[in-house]
Amino acid sequence: MSILLEGGFMRHQHTVRTTVTAAVTAAVLVMSTGAAFASSFRGWSGAHYTGTSSEVTRCGCSNLSLNHRGSYRFDHTGQDASMFNTRNCQGSPHYTFRGDSSSPAPVGWRSIYIHC
Repeated sequence: MSILLEGGFMRHQHTVRTTVTAAVTAAVLVMSTGAAFASSFRGWSGAHYTGTSSEVTRCGCSNLSLNHRGSYRFDHTGQDASMFNTRNCQGSPHYTFRGDSSSPAPVGWRSIYIHC
């Protein structure tokens, strides 16, 4: 059985159903895998990765926990991240991660912008 599409084109229902199913499946895969592979920034309350920790994984601007700046690790899985010495990613970035990085020493950064 064929159906008439706008513009006078004929297309089989099976082809339309297959195309729609493939598009929906691709969209679900993109959305579900994007979150699983986001870059992340983890800050610890103490130097040398000690004490409690806090992690940021979401895209866009996030303020860092003021109690978790004693040391850090940035795991780069595709998204670069800019670090700011101000809250709410105001002004110019102080540093931009373009790969994995870590430091056992305290940092002064107050916010991060993960570019997704």
